[in-house]
Amino acid sequence: MPRYTCKRYRRRAPGEATGTLIDALTFSATSAAEAEDKIRRNALFRIADMDWEKDFATLEDESGTVLVTWLRGVLHA
Repeated sequence: MPRYTCKRYRRRAPGEATGTLIDALTFSATSAAEAEDKIRRNALFRIADMDWEKDFATLEDESGTVLVTWLRGVLHA
């Protein structure tokens, strides 16, 4: 089963899409769509509770390719 990684970052400055890695969670899912759904539903990582002014998150596949970037929350991705 493919593995995906959700990473949370602290922004370098307000509004930026670059920052310092805070933490990461690697998990298995049958597809990228299932991995994204797990994150959106907060089944694995509490990204809905993040401070979106200071933080952002990404979802990456096994090769490190960024599949999704959440800059303002999961509902606005």
